[in-house]
Amino acid sequence: MEYEVIQICTGKVEKVLLGGTPKRTAVNKYPITEPNYLSRLGFEGDEHAYKGHGGVNKAVCLYDKLDYALWQGFISDMPDYAMFGENITTVGLTKENIAIGDTFRLGDAVIQVSEGRGPCNTIAKKYGVPTLVKMMSAAHATGCYFRVLEEGYVQPDSQLELLERDPAQFTLDEFNSLLYTDKKNVNLLKKAISVSALSEDQRQTFQKRLN
Repeated sequence: MEYEVIQICTGKVEKVLLGGTPKRTAVNKYPITEPNYLSRLGFEGDEHAYKGHGGVNKAVCLYDKLDYALWQGFISDMPDYAMFGENITTVGLTKENIAIGDTFRLGDAVIQVSEGRGPCNTIAKKYGVPTLVKMMSAAHATGCYFRVLEEGYVQPDSQLELLERDPAQFTLDEFNSLLYTDKKNVNLLKKAISVSALSEDQRQTFQKRLN
């Protein structure tokens, strides 16, 4: 099964005026225009300004276009892609139908969902919506991260091909439910720690909570 990719983007760290204050950030992403090598640490030329951004379990970020609709009443001049600084903007991979451990081919690379994305205040400042992070968390519409299982070149028009669904189907919606709105759900906690593809940091968080 193939999912439409609207745009694949990368970004450099730059000084941006956010809420009247200059800040170094790579939140602004721009479309790739030629083949780009996707390594274990992410797309070539894609930079991260702060600790906790990037790394093998956060090599690639995805947000789905269908979830953009949630924010139409709050954000004016909504962009067509990379709205939340994601590398991949898709159609049809919303929080309800993408799961931790799902594996996809993107160009010559193979990527696997590792965890949900934790939205940060940089996004809220960019759009001038102070409560945006809380709203994204409450709606479970955060987007997600991937690790890279097989490195390779990605074309500007590469699409996302589903290779394998994780058998547990621990969805992004369920992941975010445990993080933000239903933190003590024992059944979900047990389901979460059963997923071998879940990033180790998040597994430890859920295991401690279950204990």
